[in-house]
Amino acid sequence: MKEILHQKAWEALNAGNYALAARNWLDGYALPDSLAELKKIFRHITALNEEAPHPDLYAILGLIALDHNEIFDPNRENALTKCLDWSINGAGIDPEHYHCSRNAGSALYWLNDWKGALRYYEISNQLRSSPVLQIRIFNIRHRNQKHPDFSELKISTDTNSGMEAYNAGVEINRILAQNPDMAEAEKQRLTQLKIELYERSYQLYKNAITGGNGDELNHDPHTFAMSCNNLARELTIRGAYQEAIAVASEGIAQSRFMFILLNRMDSYSHARMPEKAMSDAKLLLEEYADEMDFITLISVIDCLAFSHSDLKQYEEALYWADEGLQLYYETDPADTILQHEDVTRCVTNFFIFKAEASAALGVETDTTNNAVEADYLLENMPDNPSLMISRADAFVKEGKWEKALDCYDQAIHFGLEQNRERSVQVAFYNQGYILEVHLKNSAAALESFEQSMHYGNRDFWCFYWAAHTAYHLLENEKTVNYGTWALSVMPVQEGVTDDVAAEIYEHIGSAQLDLGNYDEAVKNLQQSLQLNDLPHTRTNLNTARSHINKKGGFFRSLFGK
Repeated sequence: MKEILHQKAWEALNAGNYALAARNWLDGYALPDSLAELKKIFRHITALNEEAPHPDLYAILGLIALDHNEIFDPNRENALTKCLDWSINGAGIDPEHYHCSRNAGSALYWLNDWKGALRYYEISNQLRSSPVLQIRIFNIRHRNQKHPDFSELKISTDTNSGMEAYNAGVEINRILAQNPDMAEAEKQRLTQLKIELYERSYQLYKNAITGGNGDELNHDPHTFAMSCNNLARELTIRGAYQEAIAVASEGIAQSRFMFILLNRMDSYSHARMPEKAMSDAKLLLEEYADEMDFITLISVIDCLAFSHSDLKQYEEALYWADEGLQLYYETDPADTILQHEDVTRCVTNFFIFKAEASAALGVETDTTNNAVEADYLLENMPDNPSLMISRADAFVKEGKWEKALDCYDQAIHFGLEQNRERSVQVAFYNQGYILEVHLKNSAAALESFEQSMHYGNRDFWCFYWAAHTAYHLLENEKTVNYGTWALSVMPVQEGVTDDVAAEIYEHIGSAQLDLGNYDEAVKNLQQSLQLNDLPHTRTNLNTARSHINKKGGFFRSLFGK
């Protein structure tokens, strides 16, 4: 449609319909990209304007001077001065000419004449409501203020230009990024306003492109895709993943480019749609790998490793985790990009995916090599709790329990500092396991398991080991509580064998026997026997039955574990 508008503008210009030519080229953003074609337009309009000056002709010349000064004067300042002259001349003929006033304001803006720019921008905005100019007017008025009062930033979203709405949304996004200390209420208001502008842009373009409403000026598939990209990103941030996917898909159908595919891949990943996420990730690597910076490339590889791991496709997960780590190792260690938080996140994930995949595939890992890898990564990321856990795991495989415990302590310290809950949970759990299984320190182990639960660990095995440890410490109430929690999540835990389930029921039942809860003890001990018939369980069941409807003190069969 842009090419059609351009041709219609030429026809209108040759027919003397300067208003239509200016409408198409300026409001339709249809000036050609070709410098040769622009030179042709510039020369022809200059000749027409010298013969009979006209505000529409001045407006077209002014925009060319603002955006493409190289076709007539490589000196930017000279071109801006010329733009100002043309715009003032045009406004002199027609004081209500929107584009002449706007071009004059822009020329003065880039010449750092704030007072003059403000005057012409205000005139333009009065002639036609422009959210972009409203933002620029605010910026000029508050340019010397370190902490502007953003409550004074009032923007209208009723523009009929998709490009205006899109550009205004981009400008607000820039303001939000540059002012992280903005008052929370204003931050939320401007964020919502940004989304409304993207939605306005999206709807105007959609109505023209797929709605067929005949709006030539908003029939721009590529800018529609850009609007879809930005709107989809905001929807993903808000957790509206399905909406984000739908909007991004609409944009991709009109004009596919790298960033919109990245956004949809991210939405698919958050929506736990790994097959779709992998499809976009592979397409990105096939078509755009050469355009990607380091962070983008490693993030796409991370998505592939995560998606395969989520689908339990461990061979593929291991492959992509290794690819990601190789990319990291090949980068100059002095490059500051390695310190970027996204790189840290991806590398941490690769280490985790690699460990999970190796365990699932039964791959024998080289303990020494794993330790070397972890040490190498920790040189660049010494405060990374996940890497500290990986280093501890290497010590565990070597039987170096105290060194492993020290690493877990460090992981807990950094995890708490960085609000990395899962790392804290895992480190406490792993500590508890070492203390109980290898060092036989049940009291310290129980404390670690409880800390893991305190920080949100709701995994079956954490509950199981907490119940197991409490049982051996004769902590009856804790045994019942933790065992009951283990049973509550057991249906969603893979790999729990009957003998493990039987042990939990036995621990609960035996603790209830000591607590005098004989009816409940009988139920749990019977359940244990159905899963695994062991002598001490049967003995405790008989003891519980003998106490039914009788009063008794604490008792635990000497045959218990």
